[in-house]
Amino acid sequence: MARRRKKKRQFFDEDESASKKAPKFSPQVQDQIEAWAEEAAQAHGLVLFDVELLVKGRWIIRVYVDHEGKVEPGKGVNVDECAQVSRYIEAYLDASEAIPERYVIEVSSPGIERELKKPRHLQQSVGETIQLVVRQQVAGKNKVIGELLEYEDGTLTVQLEDDEGEPVDIDWANVKEARLKYDFDF
Repeated sequence: MARRRKKKRQFFDEDESASKKAPKFSPQVQDQIEAWAEEAAQAHGLVLFDVELLVKGRWIIRVYVDHEGKVEPGKGVNVDECAQVSRYIEAYLDASEAIPERYVIEVSSPGIERELKKPRHLQQSVGETIQLVVRQQVAGKNKVIGELLEYEDGTLTVQLEDDEGEPVDIDWANVKEARLKYDFDF
């Protein structure tokens, strides 16, 4: 964690109360942090998977980086790579007046059963086994597992694991949660 100078309030959302809570992330600051994380990942031969920004008494900035393409178990991002990306981003955070004095930055791999939140996550996962929790049942279930055959225009085409029939199309708006599903039985 880095120690920093006092924050300038004009960079934060105006709805913050006068309490001692950390200010919320403004959209401009969110975009800037994501750009710094993207740059840091590329500078170290990695790709940015996601950035999560939380306020819990202080700012918590979670950055998830990975190697390009499909990564085999045991060959993911290592601790040294995470530390390098963290130091790179910290230099920007410490130099910015928009970032409060107290923050925590966490850099890690998104994990083997990573959550799929964005269209680019789905496009990168074509051909992989995924698990979906859906709002309206698919094949009589609220939780389905299958191979993601295609993602296009907000529609996932999935060959369900327990179904030898035709693939099903699932609207992304119907998905509450999506993640990669790894078969740990070898």
